[in-house]
Amino acid sequence: MAEQSAMTPYGEKNAQASTELGLFSFMVGKWRGNAKVRLPQGGFVDVPLTWIGRYVLDGTAIADEFHSTAPDGSPFLGISLRQYDAAKSGWIIDYVNVSNSILRRQVNARSGAVRRDRDAIVVISEDGPTRIREFYRPIDARHFTYSTDLSRDEGRTWEPSAMEISMQREE
Repeated sequence: MAEQSAMTPYGEKNAQASTELGLFSFMVGKWRGNAKVRLPQGGFVDVPLTWIGRYVLDGTAIADEFHSTAPDGSPFLGISLRQYDAAKSGWIIDYVNVSNSILRRQVNARSGAVRRDRDAIVVISEDGPTRIREFYRPIDARHFTYSTDLSRDEGRTWEPSAMEISMQREE
């Protein structure tokens, strides 16, 4: 008899995990897509990408990996870790920009926010006067979009569409 693996490729949600984790569960799996990235000097560049979401930390969190190339063609890897802290009634989201050796706490009990806004999940992170607003829009079981806006004045005004991504489920 063949031995069965103890783990699925994308992990499994722990039955004891916070129900709030379901907000991001749509991204568990393997996705392919295209990113439209605004260049600093103006205009956009299109880059292909792979997005892989997994349940981690015994199924109580989601880690999602963003594999792509930077606009200059160099490899890019970013990883987000999303976990709901039921004791503090709030999200903890950390982002690791592996390619540039940057670790950034996006959301915690004191800073940033996660909310549902009609058809989107909105994540706002703060870094001094700079705010990044991310929009995750699950369209159906096989598609989602992601976009970001940027504010340099504590959220009073926003520069739209720093990045737009369209994803299609592969697995």
